Amino acid sequence: MVDRRRCLVLVPVALFAAGCATAAPTPIFAAASSAPAAESAQMLGAAAPSGAPFVAADGRDLRACADGECEVLVRTGDQIPNDGGAGPLAVAIQAGKVGLAPASGGMGAAVSGPPGMAHQINRQVIVVVAVQGDEGIVRLSRK
Repeated sequence: MVDRRRCLVLVPVALFAAGCATAAPTPIFAAASSAPAAESAQMLGAAAPSGAPFVAADGRDLRACADGECEVLVRTGDQIPNDGGAGPLAVAIQAGKVGLAPASGGMGAAVSGPPGMAHQINRQVIVVVAVQGDEGIVRLSRK
């Protein structure tokens, strides 16, 4: 006969332990390629028109994002300090998309998208404004 009390304890512990084991951090674009949530998937008409100057409001001053409100020009390898809800972000640009992931390499959500894509992480709204070659413009705001 199975002791039900033992099962009630062992099954949740086993499920919890299985969920905590991860082999390695997932690359930004692989993690962000899964279907985004409905509120993250909206496209905004924010992409810079063809031939428009490729300039961000805060230029390359990534420190402008420390308060969670900025528009900056980013490149692969940049780390955006951010206290707007999503935490510090690591940047990768690939195939016309900007990818952002927790700079700590932790378990947070990675997002990526082409110009006009908007994502919300906690109370942080992240918009990919434009991508040109190996540079992108990202706008962060608080919701």
